[in-house]
Amino acid sequence: MIEKLSPLDIRTLQERVYQKLRDALYQGRFAAGETVTIRNIAAALGTSAMPVREALQRLVAEKALVQLPSRSVTVAPFALEAFTELTRIRMSIEGMATDRAAKYGPASLADTLEAINAEMQMAIASGFTEDVLDANKRFHFAIYEAADMPQLLEIISNLWLRTGPYLGMAYRKGSSVPFSMGIMIHSRIIAAIRARDGRKASQGLALDIWAMARWFKNHHLVNDTGDQQPAVLSSLE
Repeated sequence: MIEKLSPLDIRTLQERVYQKLRDALYQGRFAAGETVTIRNIAAALGTSAMPVREALQRLVAEKALVQLPSRSVTVAPFALEAFTELTRIRMSIEGMATDRAAKYGPASLADTLEAINAEMQMAIASGFTEDVLDANKRFHFAIYEAADMPQLLEIISNLWLRTGPYLGMAYRKGSSVPFSMGIMIHSRIIAAIRARDGRKASQGLALDIWAMARWFKNHHLVNDTGDQQPAVLSSLE
């Protein structure tokens, strides 16, 4: 009877671990410069080392993680030039998606965004929890998915692998100011989308990205990148 058993699909497990780590990067669960260890991630996810190793290698290839000479892996560290370039690219690319979503997205999009923005505000009011990062990510991607441009969405998703860790660093500074500011800007984006005004919606989205980037650069301390801490793994469980 044993020959009738189907072999385990290891690739499925590897894909699940990979997607879990991608989501963690999107949502800022890891901060730029944090060390990532196979052992700790495997323990947090309740899996063996092999699928974690494969997932990390894929993320290194995508330049979301960096392989060091010591063979350790870290989230891509903060670098001002790279951060500035990333910000400019995001303002253009994500603004393009927002313009299209405002013009051609579903009529329910504005209501969906209002609900998510309210969740983001609640996360701040109830003690500034990590839910603010999740809500912020869902707000943005609700817009990008509504643009109905799969290739553009793929590009944006890859950009967010490098964006999420910066948002995580901003969150860990303990100030809700940039996120509260984001909520106000989100309201302007929602109003523009409700009015089917692609230009204003795109401008609002670009302002949202720019405002967070400016706050981050003004409050980022150079020695933050030198003190690498173990990755926050509890949220991966």
